[in-house]
Amino acid sequence: MNTRYSIILRRGGAMSSEDIGAAEELAVACSADLEVQRFHHDGVILLGDCFSDMDAPRGLEPAWNDDPMLLVQNFVQAHWGRFVMIVQSPVTHHTVIYRDPSGMIPCYYASDEHRVAIGTEAAPILQALDITPRIDWKSIANGLMAPDLRRHQTCLQDVTEVLPGEMVILDQDGSQHHHLLWNPADFVNNNLQCDFEQASYLLKDALCRVMSTWIQRYPNPLISVSGGFDSSILAALSAQHGPVGLIHFYTASPLADERIYAAALADHLEYSISPTLMSPQDMDVAINLSVHRPRPSARSFTQIFDLASAQRAATRDHSAHFNGGGGDNVFGKLHSAYPLADRYSHTGFSRALASTAKDICAVTGTSLPMVLRQAFKACVRKDMLVPWPIMADLLTPLALSMQDIDAHPWLNAAHGAPPGARQHVRSITRATASTDHLNISDDRPTIYPLLSQPILELCLSFPTWFWFTGGRDRALARAAMEPFLPPLLTGRAGKGAFDGLLHQIWILHRDTIIDDLQNGCLAGHGLIDRDAIGMLGTDRGIALATPTRILHLHEMEIWCRAWS
Repeated sequence: MNTRYSIILRRGGAMSSEDIGAAEELAVACSADLEVQRFHHDGVILLGDCFSDMDAPRGLEPAWNDDPMLLVQNFVQAHWGRFVMIVQSPVTHHTVIYRDPSGMIPCYYASDEHRVAIGTEAAPILQALDITPRIDWKSIANGLMAPDLRRHQTCLQDVTEVLPGEMVILDQDGSQHHHLLWNPADFVNNNLQCDFEQASYLLKDALCRVMSTWIQRYPNPLISVSGGFDSSILAALSAQHGPVGLIHFYTASPLADERIYAAALADHLEYSISPTLMSPQDMDVAINLSVHRPRPSARSFTQIFDLASAQRAATRDHSAHFNGGGGDNVFGKLHSAYPLADRYSHTGFSRALASTAKDICAVTGTSLPMVLRQAFKACVRKDMLVPWPIMADLLTPLALSMQDIDAHPWLNAAHGAPPGARQHVRSITRATASTDHLNISDDRPTIYPLLSQPILELCLSFPTWFWFTGGRDRALARAAMEPFLPPLLTGRAGKGAFDGLLHQIWILHRDTIIDDLQNGCLAGHGLIDRDAIGMLGTDRGIALATPTRILHLHEMEIWCRAWS
C-alpha cells in the first residue's frame, strides 16, 4: 500500500543508532513512493514532494535557523506540494512537525518524555513508545456522526493527528501546541479585485502551471477518468505535456454509466480508453482499507477500483495515480444562497445583486423567494454555518450525547468570514479529509492535483458569487477550461454516482452486515441501535438509512474489531 512512513526521534535531537538499538536507517522508514530528504545533519526531514515554485520539479534545502518554528514558517511561505516537514533543534530542543494544506500525506504522532514517533500507521507509533492500543470511544462516536470532520484526537488514545496546514510544536517537557500555519481565512478575507474574465484567466494559468509541475515530477501518470468535469481537467492539462494513461470505471447502474463522456474526452485528446465494469462481487466487506490507520475511513468500497488501477499502472509503467477528488469542493460547488449574502455585504443593493440571485436560482433549481430568504438568514445569523451536519440515523442517545462541539481549526479560523466563504472553507475541509482514504494497492503515489496549495489559495480568494456566473455551477473553472475541453464536458450540468453500486453491495452482503453490527463492538458499547439495525432486513427498514450510511457503520465496526 502506498504512502507509508515511520520516524522515531529523541526529544531535542534526531535519534542515533544507540538510541534505537539498531542501524540508523531504522529511525526513518518509508514506502517506495515517498521521497525522503535530510538536511543539516538530520535536523530537518522532508518527506514527499516539495516545489519552490510552480515550475520547479523538486524541493530546495531550507535555510537553517536555530529557531525551528521560524525555519518552518519561512520555508512553507515559499513552497508547496505534498509533504510533511519535521525539524529538531539542538538549540531550543523543540520538535516541530508541519503538514501541507493538501493533506495528501497523512501525519499522526505520539510522544513521551524521551521520544517522538511520527508516521502514517498506528502500530509502529504505538510500538515505538511501548503504548498499549486503546480505542477512544468518544472519537468513534464522533466519527459515526460526522465522518468527514477530522479532529486532533484520533480513534486511538495517545495518537494525535496533525491536520492539514498545521504546525505542531513539541516541547522537551512533554507539552504540545498546535498552530494553524496555513490559514484559509487569510485568503477568503482578501478577495481579489478582478472581474470574472480576469479571474478565469488567473485560474487557467494556475491550473496549467500546477499540472505542469506535477507532470514533470510524475511523467506518464494513470488518470482515473470518471466522465465528470474534474477528472477531465487533469487529463486534458496533463496531456499537454506528454503521454498519460486513462482508466474509466462504470457499473451496471444507468446512474453511474458515464462512458459517453469518458469516450468524448478520450476522442478529444486522441487517446484510447478501455472502460472497466465494476461488480459488487468484487467488494469484500470484511476488509477495511484503513485498519492500519489510527482512525477508520468511510471509503472501503474503493478497493473495487484499486486493484484494477494497480494492475493497469503496472502493465503500462505509469509513475503515479492522478485523482480529481476535491474538484467540486475547490471550485465552489456550494449549491446554496450564501454567496448572495456575500455579494450583498460587498456591493449592497444593486443590479449585480439581482443577477447573482438569478444565477443561484438557475444552479440550485430553487425559487427566487427561497434564495432571498436563505440569503437574508445568512446575513442575520452570523453563526449559522458553525455546526457541522450530524448523521444521527441508527445511533443511540448515548452516542449522540458524546458529540464534541470542537470544530476543525479551519472552520474556527474562518468564523468571521462572509457566510458563502465559510461554506467554501467547510467544503474544502471535507475534501482534505478524504485524501488518505483512497489507497491504491501498489507503490505508486496517489496525487490530488486540484487540492494543490496554489489552487486552494487562488480559488479561496475569488468572490464566491463568481462560481455561479451565468447560471452555471463551477462557472470559473468551466470558463478556464473551455480552450482544453469539448463543450459536452465544460457544459455538463450533472454527474454520475455510484449509489447503485453501493446499493448492490448492501443487498449482496445484507445478512453479514446486519449480524456484524448487531453483535459487534459498536453495539456492545451502546453506540448503535440494535433494534434499528435488525429492522434493516425488513421492508420497513429501507427508509431507516442509505446503503452509504450502512456500509460506513460496518467499516467502523471492522476497524474497531481489529483494534479491540
